[in-house]
Amino acid sequence: MTLKQKLRIALDMSMTVLLLCAYAFQIIGKTAHIGVGIVLFVLFVVHIFINRTYTFRRIAMTAVNIALVLAAVTMMVTGIGEARQIHTTTAYWFLPLIGVHLGLHWGMFANFINKNNVIIVVTRIFACLFAAFGVWSFFDRDMFAKLFLGFSFDYWPSARPSILFFAETLSIIGLFVFVTYYGMKLFSKNTNGGSL
Repeated sequence: MTLKQKLRIALDMSMTVLLLCAYAFQIIGKTAHIGVGIVLFVLFVVHIFINRTYTFRRIAMTAVNIALVLAAVTMMVTGIGEARQIHTTTAYWFLPLIGVHLGLHWGMFANFINKNNVIIVVTRIFACLFAAFGVWSFFDRDMFAKLFLGFSFDYWPSARPSILFFAETLSIIGLFVFVTYYGMKLFSKNTNGGSL
């Protein structure tokens, strides 16, 4: 793995951790939420800049990337302007969008997995279980209502452990990664006779 690839992966992992923190407004507080949001926006711009290559496959990614840019800008502007309903609804849409984005790029991460059959099987089982947890989390967090302006904030009861909040949020993203990645593999197999 080259230094450039390592830096890209480090950037992606940092953005994922910061994204989870940004959704934990009730846990980390307003000041940290604003700081995380600003850093995340800057890293988002850097990420777009260093990944600016285009192929046929990239055309599909471009539409998702444009939606992500619009969502990021909307969150930044509405966060500053304190337009809470628009800010939080856009934030909820960011979760499936980032999941689709990661799913379209997941082949790059899958290539780093040792081609040992046992490891591949274990990884796929884990992915299926995590996606199933993502389905449960999607309903537990009532994401459908949040995506379509059902209500404007994410209430997290103090009695529930904070780690569960992060696990559920990550699993919702993971659900969309799973559906996108395997959906693209199926589409590629059916159209090209190959796999991603």
